[in-house]
Amino acid sequence: MTVEFRVLGPLEARRDGRAVSVGGHRQRSVLAALLLRANEAAGTGYLAEAIWETPPAAPESNIRTYVAGLRRALRGVGEPAERITTRPGGYLFSVHPGELDLLLFEDHAREGEHAVRRRDFTRAVEHLERALALWRGRPLEGSAVGTLLATEADRIEDRRLAVMEQHAQAWIALGRPDLVVGGLRVLVAEHPYREELWAQLMLALYHGDRQAEALAAFAQVRGRLVTDLGIEPGLRLQRLHQEILSTEPTGAAGPDRTDDAVSVARAYRQLPMDIVEFTGRTAELSRLLRIVEEHGDPAATAVPVVAIEGMAGVGKTRLAVHAAHRIVGQGRFDEMQLWTDLHGFDPEHAPANPAEVLAGFLRLLGVPGQHIPHGLDARAALYRDRLVGRRVLVLLDNAATEEQVRPLLPGTADCLVLITTRRRLSGLDGTRPLPLGVLTTEEAVGLLAHIAGDGRVEAEPAAARRVVELCGGLPLAVVLAARRLRNRPLWTVADLVERLGDAERRLARLSAGALGVHVVFDLSYRALPPRHRRLFRLLGMHPGDDITAHTAAALGDLHPDDAETLLEDLLDEHLLHQSTPGRYRFHDLLRSFARERAKAQESASDLAGAVTRLLSWYLHAAEGARRLLEPHRSQPVRLHPLLTRHPVPPLADHEQALAWCEAERAGLLAAVQASIEIEQLSIAWQLPSILLNFYYRRSHWADWLATHRIALKAARALGEQHGQGLIWRGLGIAYHDLRRFTEAVDCYQRAQRILDAVGDRNGQAWNLNNLGIGYIDLERLDDARSCFALALPAFRDTGDRQGEGICLGNLGDTLRRLGLRAEATAHLQEALHIQHDMTDQASLRFTLVSLGDLLHDDGDHAEAARHQREAIAASESVGDQRMVARALIGLARALETAGDGGAALHHRRRALAIFDELGDPQAEVLRPLLAEPPAEQPDYADPPDER
Repeated sequence: MTVEFRVLGPLEARRDGRAVSVGGHRQRSVLAALLLRANEAAGTGYLAEAIWETPPAAPESNIRTYVAGLRRALRGVGEPAERITTRPGGYLFSVHPGELDLLLFEDHAREGEHAVRRRDFTRAVEHLERALALWRGRPLEGSAVGTLLATEADRIEDRRLAVMEQHAQAWIALGRPDLVVGGLRVLVAEHPYREELWAQLMLALYHGDRQAEALAAFAQVRGRLVTDLGIEPGLRLQRLHQEILSTEPTGAAGPDRTDDAVSVARAYRQLPMDIVEFTGRTAELSRLLRIVEEHGDPAATAVPVVAIEGMAGVGKTRLAVHAAHRIVGQGRFDEMQLWTDLHGFDPEHAPANPAEVLAGFLRLLGVPGQHIPHGLDARAALYRDRLVGRRVLVLLDNAATEEQVRPLLPGTADCLVLITTRRRLSGLDGTRPLPLGVLTTEEAVGLLAHIAGDGRVEAEPAAARRVVELCGGLPLAVVLAARRLRNRPLWTVADLVERLGDAERRLARLSAGALGVHVVFDLSYRALPPRHRRLFRLLGMHPGDDITAHTAAALGDLHPDDAETLLEDLLDEHLLHQSTPGRYRFHDLLRSFARERAKAQESASDLAGAVTRLLSWYLHAAEGARRLLEPHRSQPVRLHPLLTRHPVPPLADHEQALAWCEAERAGLLAAVQASIEIEQLSIAWQLPSILLNFYYRRSHWADWLATHRIALKAARALGEQHGQGLIWRGLGIAYHDLRRFTEAVDCYQRAQRILDAVGDRNGQAWNLNNLGIGYIDLERLDDARSCFALALPAFRDTGDRQGEGICLGNLGDTLRRLGLRAEATAHLQEALHIQHDMTDQASLRFTLVSLGDLLHDDGDHAEAARHQREAIAASESVGDQRMVARALIGLARALETAGDGGAALHHRRRALAIFDELGDPQAEVLRPLLAEPPAEQPDYADPPDER
């Protein structure tokens, strides 16, 4: 059975060559929308805009009906039910290779375009004709479509015209312009304002020895543009017109003859003027000049090539032009300077054809137009020959690709090439990359002051630093802000800060026509392929700063391998930067731009679905880490469902789990904050409860309190009683850690009332355990003993061996404090047995500390020290530095009592350093005692686990 789906003309579904009925016009619109996003998830918001001019308030029910109808129609002709699968927030229509004409068209078009770039014009014609043969009319012709589908049809039609232009170019290159003239005449009649079609018609006529008709074609298009639009033809058509006027027809030739044959005077000094406002970039300029100094080796044979690369607006051209003037001013490469704009990111021009650039360079070098060779390779050879023995600086601005640049490189070491590009030209051999980042604060403030003038910046240094911070140190943004300040003499710098402080309007306020930050970002964005643009947009919705392949995959509903490829491409385009391998970040202004594009081009439901996928992924990834940190504890809550189609990151052990939590710490906090903002309330309370063990081990109190306060708000909004109980318990542990014992006990008591009411017996046991510890620190030892006595049978009834061991250890330590040493020893030994039996290092560290304290009290200082050393090792094995410090204090007590004061002082200082690093309040308790060690140290090691 063969199945075909056709959108390049009237919408059709066919089986074995026969049309299949797929329902009414709305249902057909759903099919069209799904096919235009074949093999990608299509959100219900997108589908609604595709179906209706004005979508209904709640379109999901209608869409489900149409999708069900499509499934029935396809099953009725033998199609499998899984052709359309449900995805979070939408649907995915699967097509196989060869089934959809649009995908076939794109495959052949890409092959043809690659062949044109490789100058394999025979293969290009073959593929481009196969692509064009798939068309049966206007895309979706005859269908009732919404605005979105109409826009998509226009986009696909534009793509067809671009392929037809390439097709004409290939036939001209093969010496058969006569084959395309007729078709081009029809096309320019249908699309009278598309200048590239007119250019190809003029070239076909010219290379077919029809010079007069080529000139007449120019007159015709010029007349239309001037009369209808009031504009002159673009630079491409004007240059082509001049070339045809300046030469005699020479017969058909390749596309390299498109603008040759005009002889001009020599012009060797082509650098643009230096920028008056240039300031800063000292380190980068020094590095570039060092490269030039190194070039002075007379034995050098390779031409030095420096690629200045960076994001839009970072000042690449400014640096290149300034450096070129500095170098020439020093007497280097002063014989000749060639410059060209390669238009790598210019919406008004296609990237410059290197053959055309070489023709221009050769004329500047004095080669008459009629002597310029036709082919790219011949022109490049003549260009290299003309530069031999000459001290030449070549500045190639706005390069798009290695293929565009490679023919423009001189062949001898007498020359220097400076390239500016937004991409990484890693495929260009011998190139030294000079990555250009944002300005330092000092450089940016200096630039602001230099442009604004009149001393206002110097008078308000704090406000000036805030301005450059809001500009993200991006030179273009700083320049535009400074010019705005200069043009508003009554403003203070603080006034400018206020205007830039609105994140939603900041990009708009950093604009000046074609020089706006938004404009230059848009040029890079529009140069991306569609999949890259979509992911770039969605990344703008990421609540955190760091982006990984996994988080990008969750946002984009992609496989992580695909997401990583796209992220690396965006990194190469300097639309992202990398803080550490595998982790990507936006410049602040680029993030704002991406978010703007997302809100403009994605439906609200699609955006909400993307962010919810990410938040659910964070929730399940955090739970995977928690299971490794607490292997003996069951899942505390029933999780919000995982909404992504790829798994959480594979973590092998608790060390990897801790490392993942630390790396994602800021993202996890941002995820909790985003959850409450978009009303994903179940995630908002569940994620903090899962992160409790991580926060406890690493003493991240600020994140701990912030997330738990949000969680409590979310659980209350949901009426989630059990969640409130768990969060009150987590807050109690945090306050206890911060030595705010009264507040901790209040939280535990609130938690206990809720957990009793919902009947969570294991939760009650853990909370009683924590409440008992709170009572210990309030010196209410009998109350503490009662809590542990109540918790112990609850742990046993629920089969929680870890809880039983911890509770026995806490009870044993309480009995030690009450002076009941025999009972204390029995309980601690029983706890030790359980924990050894379970290989529970996480709990063992607490019991060892308590046993060490008991042995110290009994006067067995050697055994006390041994147990404290074992506690240190156990704490280090689970990554708990705070318990390392507490065990160090216990070890110091044992050693000091045994007469080794020097070793005791060393261990206390090490403990203080750990407490200081963690910001633990214990540091302020310990610090005064190190100035003059007292005769007897108090007991600092708090009792065991408070989770």
